[in-house]
Amino acid sequence: MSHNSSRAQSWETEHEHPTDDMRLLLLFSHDRNREILSKKLTPYYDVSTSTDTLDDGSFDLCILDEGSLKTHRRTLVAHKHAEEPVFLPYLLVARTDVDQLDTSVLELVDEIITVPILLEELGPRLKSLLRNRRLAQELSERDELEQMAAIISHDLRNPLNVARGNLELGRETQSDEYLQTTEDALERMNSLIEDLLSFAKQEYSNLNVDLVSLGSIASRSWDLVETGDAELAVELPRDVFLMADSSRLQKLFANLYRNAYEHNDDHLTVTVGLLEDGFYVADDGVGVPEEDRLTVFERGYSTNDDGTGFGLPIVKRVADAHSWSVAITESESGGAKFDVTGVELLDQSGSPLGE
Repeated sequence: MSHNSSRAQSWETEHEHPTDDMRLLLLFSHDRNREILSKKLTPYYDVSTSTDTLDDGSFDLCILDEGSLKTHRRTLVAHKHAEEPVFLPYLLVARTDVDQLDTSVLELVDEIITVPILLEELGPRLKSLLRNRRLAQELSERDELEQMAAIISHDLRNPLNVARGNLELGRETQSDEYLQTTEDALERMNSLIEDLLSFAKQEYSNLNVDLVSLGSIASRSWDLVETGDAELAVELPRDVFLMADSSRLQKLFANLYRNAYEHNDDHLTVTVGLLEDGFYVADDGVGVPEEDRLTVFERGYSTNDDGTGFGLPIVKRVADAHSWSVAITESESGGAKFDVTGVELLDQSGSPLGE
């Protein structure tokens, strides 16, 4: 058997069981090199050579050369940081020895392979890097589950103890006065469970996107939550539409409305208005301190004893699912203002607004 045949057999043996659903991104400044490697990897991996894949970050391992690293360095660094603490591997194909590479290059990439590329060397490198990424993803998911379990067990235990205590007092005294407290505790538990299920669905469900009226969704969502004497002002043109999952968008609005109501008194006005590239939900309440504005989107964070801590994380998850961004600022009256940006605003025909 020839040396080349041995290499091919070794390569195929290494890739008999490739890592499922992992995408490789090839970034090469030389088209011919990119085409050759892409042809070799495609039977075994989901391979992309498009810079669109780089822009949206939908890859699990990037193989690049020194020219493409220099061209796309800023984007590559941004994706590395965005994925932390999950491992996002970069493999550099270098024309020079490792000791001749710039230190900044060594800090960014995780593996280096020099040309000419030997398939029997590349195969194990790819499998090892992808295996480490999958392990990091699994550990991250497990950590999230443990955090959620801790939040749930803590938040459910308190109202459960209240309900049990009041039921016992009601039996002893034969009085109905404890029933309302018990009902309130059970409602609190039900609210937490609903938020938890909603939070989970936002992560794992596919979007059902359609052309929807922004003003109509904003108005209908107000009726989904308890708002007391608070008032809603929808300051939107009637002909503003967007591509969105209507049920998810309702969840976004409903959770922003409930957040405003729970953190302020009943005499509150909530306003929905347009931004240049999206929309906002603002209130005239007490606002959110600047030092808390980054943490409000974390699971379990709430400054309200009756809050579940899942409302604003649900808002962020809905926005992320639509590739939008959400940020909290201060409204004109000093209250809280949530800006949802990156939204393409459309007219009723589906054309960009203003065309």
